[in-house]
Amino acid sequence: MMKRGIEVYQIQKKIEVCARMALLLLVMVIMPFCLGGCRSEKNGESKTESREKKNKMENREKESKTESGEGTASDGTLKLAVVCVEVGGPQKSWIEVLVDEYNESHSDMPITIVPYGDAKLMEVDKNMAQLSVAVAGDDPPDLILLQNITSHLDPLVSQGYVEDLTPFAERSEIVHLEDYYQKVLDCGRKEGVLAVIPKTFAISTLVTSKNVFDGNGGWTYSQMLDCCNAHEESPLLPGSSPEILLFEILRESVDAFVDEDQNKCHFDSEEFKSFLEYVGTYCTWSSRQYEYIDPDEEGSALREGKILAKYEAIFWLSELKNIRRDFGDTANFVGFPSKYGTSVHRITMSGDDSFAMTSTSNKKEEAWKFIEWYLYKEDEYDNLELCADRKRMEEKIGIALAGRENVNDGEPAMTEEDRETLEILLENLEPLSDDDIPLYRIAYAEARTYFSGDKSLDDVTQVIQNRASLYMQEK
Repeated sequence: MMKRGIEVYQIQKKIEVCARMALLLLVMVIMPFCLGGCRSEKNGESKTESREKKNKMENREKESKTESGEGTASDGTLKLAVVCVEVGGPQKSWIEVLVDEYNESHSDMPITIVPYGDAKLMEVDKNMAQLSVAVAGDDPPDLILLQNITSHLDPLVSQGYVEDLTPFAERSEIVHLEDYYQKVLDCGRKEGVLAVIPKTFAISTLVTSKNVFDGNGGWTYSQMLDCCNAHEESPLLPGSSPEILLFEILRESVDAFVDEDQNKCHFDSEEFKSFLEYVGTYCTWSSRQYEYIDPDEEGSALREGKILAKYEAIFWLSELKNIRRDFGDTANFVGFPSKYGTSVHRITMSGDDSFAMTSTSNKKEEAWKFIEWYLYKEDEYDNLELCADRKRMEEKIGIALAGRENVNDGEPAMTEEDRETLEILLENLEPLSDDDIPLYRIAYAEARTYFSGDKSLDDVTQVIQNRASLYMQEK
């Protein structure tokens, strides 16, 4: 009995010790908070006031980020980065109108536009640097509008900041990549990443009269220059200066002087020298003074050979009709000069309707919903635009042939002849390689020193050859 009483006493003591230890621990946990509260009270600042102060500081921090171009949209929104695009003005820009339209039907995950840089200053490089920092930061944008920055997409892809859209398209019930013109789709690929899915595109080409050049397919630089020399009194392109001529021809065909298999270039060739020599004697720098031709008379001038060719950028199906009006039955879509004289018509992709998704976004599925919605939304004005999706293009061609689009004179926007021409153009579409653009810039910059008389033809072509060769070796 005595033993049992001792055991009960020992148990009670253990319970008492445990209770005291628990109380001590509780005091140790609570005391700092109490002291903190007392200190706040002594400083004349209640807990509520302290919390309000913290909230104000956080709000100030958010406002500061907004002013500096960092995205501040809440977790319930998608952030769309725009660089050097004017937003927030008295009249809404097209991108603001588009976002408003999207937000009306997607209120669960609306889009907030986050501008980077002043659209009026157009400091693209500086603002792209800010965008790169934001994409790599803790609060990145989810989408990027490529207007103004299409040529700056490569660094973002190289740094791994742009998401590959291929897996999203493969899961989509709306987007079917196999239906796209593959060469147009390839314009959206950078380093194996499908950074952009083009919605529309344009075809850039040169058109001559068959009375001037009636060769099969396209032409080489030498053939083009032979044509020019045979018509000395006629300009190659209407109203051009040497800079414009280089811009509109060499930019689209610089690869004619590049041997990719051998990783060599040939800007010291006689063919290139002859081209620069011709351009250097052109229009405003010229000893020849070409007769001014009124734009309204260009059609007859083209047919008669008073103008040798015309640069055409075809954005709309109806533009084929305008070309046919200018040239009549003599139109020859010769394209840009190429290495072997094959037809080359370039694909132009507009940054206005191109959106990339950031790889750092934590709302990729929601961002894809916007891209998907945009690719297949119908606009009142786009029924005649060249569409990257082949099936949609065929629908638009049907509309244009049926004459359901009013094109000023009320006639159908296309004829069967125009349709056949379009098919030939599409068969010979070639995207310009991103690697060729720096070569054009080198040639353009150095050629101007020849036009101004600062360097001789041989000197300037040798400088171009050396710089271009170095670029290709480093690449």
